[in-house]
Amino acid sequence: MPGIFSRFRDLIKAKTNAALDKLEDPEQLLDEKYRQLLTEQQRIARAVRDSIADRNLIQGELAELQGQTKKVHERAKLYRLKALSIEQQAAAAELPQQSEQIEKYNQEAIRLLKQRLRLDERVRALQDNLERAGLRVKAIKEKQIDLKAKLDDLRLKKEELKSEWRLSKAEERISGALAGLEGDFSDVDLTLQRIEEKVKRKKALAQASSEVLAGQAEHEPVIEIAGEPELRAEVALQDLDRELLGGDQARSLDAGPQAGSHLLVAVSGGGTWAFPAELRDQILNSLNRVDEQLSDLTKEGQLSPEKFAALYRQIFQIIRERGQLVGRDISLSAVSGEKGYPKPEITLPPEDLEYDEALKLLKGEGLIPG
Repeated sequence: MPGIFSRFRDLIKAKTNAALDKLEDPEQLLDEKYRQLLTEQQRIARAVRDSIADRNLIQGELAELQGQTKKVHERAKLYRLKALSIEQQAAAAELPQQSEQIEKYNQEAIRLLKQRLRLDERVRALQDNLERAGLRVKAIKEKQIDLKAKLDDLRLKKEELKSEWRLSKAEERISGALAGLEGDFSDVDLTLQRIEEKVKRKKALAQASSEVLAGQAEHEPVIEIAGEPELRAEVALQDLDRELLGGDQARSLDAGPQAGSHLLVAVSGGGTWAFPAELRDQILNSLNRVDEQLSDLTKEGQLSPEKFAALYRQIFQIIRERGQLVGRDISLSAVSGEKGYPKPEITLPPEDLEYDEALKLLKGEGLIPG
Protein backbone atom coordinates (compact mmCIF):
# COMPACT_ATOMS: atom_id res chain seq x y z
CA MET A 1 0.00 0.00 0.00
CA PRO A 2 1.44 3.40 -0.92
CA GLY A 3 2.49 5.56 2.02
CA ILE A 4 0.71 8.67 3.20
CA PHE A 5 3.52 10.90 1.88
CA SER A 6 3.35 9.68 -1.72
CA ARG A 7 -0.44 9.77 -1.72
CA PHE A 8 -0.46 13.31 -0.38
CA ARG A 9 1.94 14.36 -3.13
CA ASP A 10 -0.49 12.89 -5.67
CA LEU A 11 -3.33 14.73 -3.95
CA ILE A 12 -1.48 18.05 -4.34
CA LYS A 13 -1.16 17.36 -8.06
CA ALA A 14 -4.80 16.41 -8.32
CA LYS A 15 -5.93 19.82 -7.05
CA THR A 16 -6.21 20.86 -10.70
CA ASN A 17 -8.83 18.17 -11.26
CA ALA A 18 -12.24 19.83 -11.70
CA ALA A 19 -14.21 17.05 -10.03
CA LEU A 20 -12.08 17.15 -6.89
CA ASP A 21 -12.26 20.94 -6.81
CA LYS A 22 -16.04 20.71 -6.91
CA LEU A 23 -16.15 18.23 -4.03
CA GLU A 24 -13.79 20.24 -1.86
CA ASP A 25 -15.10 23.75 -2.65
CA PRO A 26 -16.65 25.27 0.52
CA GLU A 27 -18.69 27.72 -1.56
CA GLN A 28 -20.37 24.86 -3.40
CA LEU A 29 -20.83 22.96 -0.12
CA LEU A 30 -22.64 25.96 1.38
CA ASP A 31 -24.86 26.31 -1.69
CA GLU A 32 -25.63 22.58 -1.62
CA LYS A 33 -26.54 22.72 2.07
CA TYR A 34 -28.86 25.65 1.34
CA ARG A 35 -30.54 23.67 -1.45
CA GLN A 36 -30.98 20.72 0.90
CA LEU A 37 -32.67 22.94 3.47
CA LEU A 38 -34.99 24.32 0.78
CA THR A 39 -35.96 20.77 -0.15
CA GLU A 40 -36.55 19.97 3.52
CA GLN A 41 -38.71 23.10 3.82
CA GLN A 42 -40.90 21.89 0.96
CA ARG A 43 -41.20 18.44 2.54
CA ILE A 44 -42.24 19.93 5.89
CA ALA A 45 -44.77 22.21 4.15
CA ARG A 46 -46.38 19.10 2.63
CA ALA A 47 -46.37 17.42 6.05
CA VAL A 48 -48.12 20.46 7.59
CA ARG A 49 -50.75 20.36 4.87
CA ASP A 50 -51.34 16.61 5.29
CA SER A 51 -51.52 16.81 9.10
CA ILE A 52 -54.06 19.66 8.93
CA ALA A 53 -56.15 17.68 6.43
CA ASP A 54 -56.04 14.64 8.74
CA ARG A 55 -57.12 16.78 11.69
CA ASN A 56 -60.00 18.28 9.70
CA LEU A 57 -61.21 14.83 8.65
CA ILE A 58 -61.29 13.71 12.27
CA GLN A 59 -63.15 16.89 13.24
CA GLY A 60 -65.79 16.22 10.56
CA GLU A 61 -66.21 12.63 11.59
CA LEU A 62 -66.49 13.61 15.26
CA ALA A 63 -69.13 16.25 14.54
CA GLU A 64 -71.17 13.76 12.52
CA LEU A 65 -70.89 11.11 15.24
CA GLN A 66 -71.90 13.57 17.97
CA GLY A 67 -74.99 14.53 15.95
CA GLN A 68 -75.90 10.88 15.52
CA THR A 69 -75.46 10.25 19.25
CA LYS A 70 -77.77 13.13 20.07
CA LYS A 71 -80.48 11.78 17.73
CA VAL A 72 -80.29 8.30 19.26
CA HIS A 73 -80.55 9.76 22.75
CA GLU A 74 -83.63 11.81 21.78
CA ARG A 75 -85.33 8.72 20.33
CA ALA A 76 -84.64 6.76 23.51
CA LYS A 77 -86.22 9.57 25.54
CA LEU A 78 -89.28 9.51 23.27
CA TYR A 79 -89.96 5.79 23.75
CA ARG A 80 -89.48 6.03 27.47
CA LEU A 81 -91.91 8.97 27.63
CA LYS A 82 -94.51 6.91 25.75
CA ALA A 83 -94.18 4.10 28.27
CA LEU A 84 -94.48 6.49 31.23
CA SER A 85 -97.49 8.22 29.63
CA ILE A 86 -99.40 4.93 29.30
CA GLU A 87 -98.58 4.04 32.92
CA GLN A 88 -99.81 7.43 34.18
CA GLN A 89 -103.06 7.30 32.12
CA ALA A 90 -103.88 3.82 33.37
CA ALA A 91 -103.22 4.81 36.99
CA ALA A 92 -105.38 7.95 36.72
CA ALA A 93 -108.31 6.14 35.16
CA GLU A 94 -107.86 3.12 37.40
CA LEU A 95 -107.64 0.98 34.27
CA PRO A 96 -105.67 -2.26 33.99
CA GLN A 97 -102.00 -1.78 32.96
CA GLN A 98 -101.20 -2.34 29.27
CA SER A 99 -98.05 -4.20 30.17
CA GLU A 100 -97.33 -5.49 26.67
CA GLN A 101 -97.28 -2.02 25.10
CA ILE A 102 -95.27 -0.53 27.98
CA GLU A 103 -92.71 -3.35 27.73
CA LYS A 104 -92.35 -2.78 24.00
CA TYR A 105 -91.62 0.94 24.45
CA ASN A 106 -89.19 0.27 27.32
CA GLN A 107 -87.29 -2.37 25.32
CA GLU A 108 -86.90 0.04 22.41
CA ALA A 109 -85.66 2.78 24.77
CA ILE A 110 -83.08 0.37 26.28
CA ARG A 111 -81.89 -0.69 22.82
CA LEU A 112 -81.37 2.93 21.80
CA LEU A 113 -79.54 3.74 25.05
CA LYS A 114 -77.13 0.85 24.43
CA GLN A 115 -76.52 2.17 20.91
CA ARG A 116 -75.84 5.64 22.38
CA LEU A 117 -73.29 4.18 24.82
CA ARG A 118 -71.41 2.56 21.93
CA LEU A 119 -71.48 5.84 20.05
CA ASP A 120 -70.17 7.64 23.17
CA GLU A 121 -67.14 5.33 23.18
CA ARG A 122 -66.43 6.11 19.54
CA VAL A 123 -66.82 9.83 20.26
CA ARG A 124 -64.21 9.62 23.06
CA ALA A 125 -61.82 7.71 20.78
CA LEU A 126 -62.22 10.31 18.05
CA GLN A 127 -61.68 13.10 20.58
CA ASP A 128 -58.37 11.43 21.59
CA ASN A 129 -57.38 11.11 17.92
CA LEU A 130 -58.28 14.74 17.34
CA GLU A 131 -56.11 15.84 20.27
CA ARG A 132 -53.14 13.85 18.95
CA ALA A 133 -53.69 15.24 15.45
CA GLY A 134 -53.68 18.75 16.89
CA LEU A 135 -50.38 18.05 18.67
CA ARG A 136 -48.88 16.74 15.43
CA VAL A 137 -49.94 19.86 13.56
CA LYS A 138 -48.43 22.03 16.30
CA ALA A 139 -45.13 20.08 16.35
CA ILE A 140 -44.74 20.16 12.57
CA LYS A 141 -45.54 23.88 12.45
CA GLU A 142 -42.91 24.54 15.13
CA LYS A 143 -40.37 22.58 13.09
CA GLN A 144 -41.39 24.58 10.03
CA ILE A 145 -40.74 27.82 11.94
CA ASP A 146 -37.33 26.56 13.17
CA LEU A 147 -36.33 25.52 9.65
CA LYS A 148 -37.34 28.90 8.25
CA ALA A 149 -35.16 30.58 10.88
CA LYS A 150 -32.23 28.31 9.93
CA LEU A 151 -32.73 29.09 6.26
CA ASP A 152 -32.77 32.82 6.93
CA ASP A 153 -29.62 32.52 9.06
CA LEU A 154 -27.81 30.38 6.48
CA ARG A 155 -28.85 32.73 3.67
CA LEU A 156 -27.13 35.62 5.43
CA LYS A 157 -24.19 33.67 6.83
CA LYS A 158 -23.22 31.71 3.74
CA GLU A 159 -22.41 34.87 1.79
CA GLU A 160 -20.33 36.14 4.71
CA LEU A 161 -18.45 32.82 4.96
CA LYS A 162 -17.88 32.65 1.21
CA SER A 163 -16.44 36.16 1.27
CA GLU A 164 -14.16 35.30 4.22
CA TRP A 165 -13.07 32.09 2.48
CA ARG A 166 -12.05 33.98 -0.67
CA LEU A 167 -10.18 36.54 1.44
CA SER A 168 -8.37 33.86 3.46
CA LYS A 169 -7.30 32.07 0.27
CA ALA A 170 -5.93 35.33 -1.13
CA GLU A 171 -4.00 36.03 2.11
CA GLU A 172 -2.66 32.47 2.12
CA ARG A 173 -1.41 32.76 -1.46
CA ILE A 174 0.42 36.00 -0.64
CA SER A 175 1.97 34.59 2.56
CA GLY A 176 2.84 31.33 0.81
CA ALA A 177 4.61 33.17 -2.02
CA LEU A 178 6.68 35.19 0.47
CA ALA A 179 7.62 32.20 2.63
CA GLY A 180 8.18 29.80 -0.26
CA LEU A 181 5.43 27.49 0.95
CA GLU A 182 3.62 25.05 -1.26
CA GLY A 183 0.22 26.01 0.16
CA ASP A 184 -2.22 24.33 2.41
CA PHE A 185 -4.73 21.78 1.20
CA SER A 186 -7.84 21.68 3.37
CA ASP A 187 -10.49 19.04 3.09
CA VAL A 188 -13.85 20.62 3.87
CA ASP A 189 -16.68 18.75 5.50
CA LEU A 190 -20.39 19.24 4.54
CA THR A 191 -21.24 20.90 7.86
CA LEU A 192 -21.52 24.65 8.41
CA GLN A 193 -19.68 24.61 11.76
CA ARG A 194 -16.69 22.73 10.30
CA ILE A 195 -16.36 25.17 7.40
CA GLU A 196 -16.55 28.16 9.72
CA GLU A 197 -13.83 26.73 11.98
CA LYS A 198 -11.52 26.07 9.01
CA VAL A 199 -12.06 29.56 7.62
CA LYS A 200 -11.18 31.14 10.97
CA ARG A 201 -8.13 28.89 11.45
CA LYS A 202 -6.82 29.51 7.93
CA LYS A 203 -7.26 33.26 8.34
CA ALA A 204 -5.38 33.20 11.65
CA LEU A 205 -2.49 31.18 10.13
CA ALA A 206 -2.22 33.60 7.21
CA GLN A 207 -2.08 36.59 9.55
CA ALA A 208 0.51 34.82 11.75
CA SER A 209 2.70 34.10 8.70
CA SER A 210 2.54 37.77 7.73
CA GLU A 211 3.60 38.82 11.26
CA VAL A 212 6.54 36.35 11.26
CA LEU A 213 7.73 37.60 7.87
CA ALA A 214 7.42 41.22 9.00
CA GLY A 215 9.56 40.44 12.09
CA GLN A 216 12.23 38.78 9.95
CA ALA A 217 12.34 41.79 7.63
CA GLU A 218 13.05 44.14 10.57
CA HIS A 219 16.03 42.13 11.91
CA GLU A 220 17.70 40.73 8.77
CA PRO A 221 19.46 42.95 6.21
CA VAL A 222 18.90 40.28 3.51
CA ILE A 223 15.65 38.30 3.27
CA GLU A 224 16.63 34.66 2.97
CA ILE A 225 13.48 33.01 1.66
CA ALA A 226 12.80 30.46 -1.03
CA GLY A 227 11.34 32.98 -3.48
CA GLU A 228 12.30 33.00 -7.15
CA PRO A 229 13.65 36.64 -7.27
CA GLU A 230 16.05 35.96 -4.38
CA LEU A 231 17.13 32.68 -5.97
CA ARG A 232 18.05 34.47 -9.19
CA ALA A 233 19.95 37.11 -7.22
CA GLU A 234 21.96 34.44 -5.34
CA VAL A 235 22.85 32.61 -8.56
CA ALA A 236 23.77 35.90 -10.33
CA LEU A 237 26.04 36.83 -7.40
CA GLN A 238 27.85 33.49 -7.65
CA ASP A 239 28.31 33.98 -11.43
CA LEU A 240 29.74 37.46 -10.78
CA ASP A 241 32.23 36.04 -8.24
CA ARG A 242 33.42 33.45 -10.76
CA GLU A 243 33.85 36.16 -13.41
CA LEU A 244 35.91 38.43 -11.08
CA LEU A 245 37.89 35.89 -9.01
CA GLY A 246 38.05 32.79 -11.10
CA GLY A 247 36.36 29.45 -10.54
CA ASP A 248 38.39 28.15 -7.57
CA GLN A 249 38.32 31.39 -5.55
CA ALA A 250 34.61 31.90 -6.30
CA ARG A 251 33.76 28.44 -5.05
CA SER A 252 35.54 29.22 -1.81
CA LEU A 253 33.11 32.09 -1.27
CA ASP A 254 30.05 29.87 -1.62
CA ALA A 255 27.97 28.82 1.36
CA GLY A 256 30.43 26.08 2.32
CA PRO A 257 31.17 22.44 1.62
CA GLN A 258 27.64 21.40 2.75
CA ALA A 259 25.73 23.85 0.52
CA GLY A 260 23.08 22.00 -1.46
CA SER A 261 23.78 18.69 0.30
CA HIS A 262 20.82 18.79 2.67
CA LEU A 263 17.73 16.61 2.77
CA LEU A 264 14.77 18.96 2.26
CA VAL A 265 11.30 18.15 3.62
CA ALA A 266 8.38 20.47 2.83
CA VAL A 267 5.42 20.69 5.23
CA SER A 268 2.27 21.92 3.57
CA GLY A 269 1.49 25.21 5.28
CA GLY A 270 4.58 24.87 7.51
CA GLY A 271 7.61 25.81 5.41
CA THR A 272 10.62 23.78 4.20
CA TRP A 273 12.92 21.98 6.69
CA ALA A 274 16.55 21.07 6.03
CA PHE A 275 18.50 18.12 7.49
CA PRO A 276 22.25 17.47 7.15
CA ALA A 277 23.15 14.95 4.49
CA GLU A 278 24.58 12.53 7.09
CA LEU A 279 21.15 12.30 8.73
CA ARG A 280 19.30 11.66 5.47
CA ASP A 281 18.84 7.89 5.81
CA GLN A 282 18.04 8.14 9.50
CA ILE A 283 15.36 10.82 8.95
CA LEU A 284 13.81 9.00 5.99
CA ASN A 285 13.73 5.71 7.90
CA SER A 286 12.09 7.39 10.90
CA LEU A 287 9.42 9.08 8.78
CA ASN A 288 8.75 5.96 6.72
CA ARG A 289 8.48 3.87 9.89
CA VAL A 290 5.68 6.11 11.19
CA ASP A 291 4.06 6.10 7.75
CA GLU A 292 4.10 2.27 7.62
CA GLN A 293 2.54 2.05 11.08
CA LEU A 294 -0.29 4.36 9.99
CA SER A 295 -0.83 2.40 6.76
CA ASP A 296 -0.81 -0.98 8.54
CA LEU A 297 -3.29 0.16 11.19
CA THR A 298 -5.57 1.54 8.47
CA LYS A 299 -5.38 -1.70 6.48
CA GLU A 300 -6.28 -3.71 9.62
CA GLY A 301 -9.11 -1.32 10.53
CA GLN A 302 -7.49 -0.49 13.86
CA LEU A 303 -6.59 3.18 13.30
CA SER A 304 -8.48 5.24 15.89
CA PRO A 305 -8.37 9.06 16.21
CA GLU A 306 -6.23 8.69 19.33
CA LYS A 307 -3.69 6.34 17.68
CA PHE A 308 -3.55 8.57 14.61
CA ALA A 309 -2.90 11.70 16.71
CA ALA A 310 -0.14 10.00 18.71
CA LEU A 311 1.67 8.59 15.65
CA TYR A 312 1.18 11.65 13.45
CA ARG A 313 2.59 13.88 16.22
CA GLN A 314 5.85 11.85 16.11
CA ILE A 315 6.46 13.01 12.53
CA PHE A 316 6.61 16.67 13.53
CA GLN A 317 8.62 15.92 16.67
CA ILE A 318 11.26 14.45 14.35
CA ILE A 319 11.01 17.50 12.06
CA ARG A 320 11.45 20.07 14.85
CA GLU A 321 14.08 18.18 16.89
CA ARG A 322 16.38 17.33 13.97
CA GLY A 323 15.57 19.85 11.23
CA GLN A 324 16.16 23.54 10.52
CA LEU A 325 13.51 25.81 9.00
CA VAL A 326 14.78 27.38 5.78
CA GLY A 327 14.63 31.15 6.01
CA ARG A 328 14.63 31.16 9.81
CA ASP A 329 17.16 28.67 11.22
CA ILE A 330 19.22 28.22 8.08
CA SER A 331 19.74 30.56 5.13
CA LEU A 332 18.66 29.83 1.60
CA SER A 333 22.23 29.91 0.30
CA ALA A 334 23.20 27.11 2.71
CA VAL A 335 20.79 24.65 1.07
CA SER A 336 21.02 25.80 -2.57
CA GLY A 337 23.75 24.79 -4.95
CA GLU A 338 24.97 26.03 -8.32
CA LYS A 339 21.74 24.86 -9.97
CA GLY A 340 19.59 26.82 -7.58
CA TYR A 341 17.25 25.77 -4.82
CA PRO A 342 16.44 22.04 -5.16
CA LYS A 343 12.89 20.74 -4.85
CA PRO A 344 11.97 19.07 -1.53
CA GLU A 345 12.44 15.33 -1.54
CA ILE A 346 9.31 14.79 0.55
CA THR A 347 6.11 16.81 0.86
CA LEU A 348 4.25 16.21 4.12
CA PRO A 349 0.57 16.93 4.79
CA PRO A 350 -0.24 19.89 7.06
CA GLU A 351 0.50 19.48 10.75
CA ASP A 352 -3.17 20.02 11.62
CA LEU A 353 -4.34 17.19 9.33
CA GLU A 354 -7.52 15.78 10.80
CA TYR A 355 -8.39 12.13 11.31
CA ASP A 356 -11.09 11.95 8.63
CA GLU A 357 -8.81 13.65 6.11
CA ALA A 358 -6.00 11.23 6.93
CA LEU A 359 -8.25 8.21 6.32
CA LYS A 360 -8.95 9.47 2.80
CA LEU A 361 -5.20 9.52 2.13
CA LEU A 362 -4.67 6.07 3.66
CA LYS A 363 -7.44 4.14 1.93
CA GLY A 364 -5.55 2.90 -1.09
CA GLU A 365 -4.70 3.78 -4.66
CA GLY A 366 -7.96 4.27 -6.59
CA LEU A 367 -9.39 6.75 -4.05
CA ILE A 368 -7.06 9.64 -4.91
CA PRO A 369 -6.85 10.55 -8.63
CA GLY A 370 -3.29 10.62 -9.94
